[in-house]
Parts: sequence; C-alpha cells; structure tokens
Amino acid sequence: MADRIDKLERSILALFQSACREDRLDVAEHLLRALEASSKESDDGGLPCARRPLADAYLTIARPRSKRDARRHPWISRGGDPS
Repeated sequence: MADRIDKLERSILALFQSACREDRLDVAEHLLRALEASSKESDDGGLPCARRPLADAYLTIARPRSKRDARRHPWISRGGDPS
C-alpha cells in the first residue's frame, strides 16, 4: 500500500509543479493541501522527510521566481500581499 501512496503523491506533485508553471496558483493550492493531507511519514520533528513529495512541493514554492513572474505579480518580489 505504501507504494501506491508514494505513486499517488508523486502524481500530485507533478500536477502541483505543472500548476505552478502555468501560474494556476488557485489549483496549486488545492494540490498542495492534498499533498499535506496524504503525507503521513515525518521525521522526529514532525517535518516531512527530505525526499518526500511534500518537501519537494515546498521547495518549488521557495525557489525564486523569474523576473518575468515578478513583473506580472509585483507583490511576489516585494514579499507582500497583492491587496
């Protein structure tokens, strides 16, 4: 069963990364929540294991966005809220 869960999480991660590339952050948010819900394994600190798909999703979010994205969404480069 763990193999099926890992395959599902990898599939969700691929969709999450695709949604981020396509600037579909509304969809990406739901996929991230699905990864969070399905990620049960953790280290002693309660954090996702380093190579788990959830950790990879967080790394996708943490990576710097391109200058083109910053021009389209100026609040990203400022680290603020769009409102």
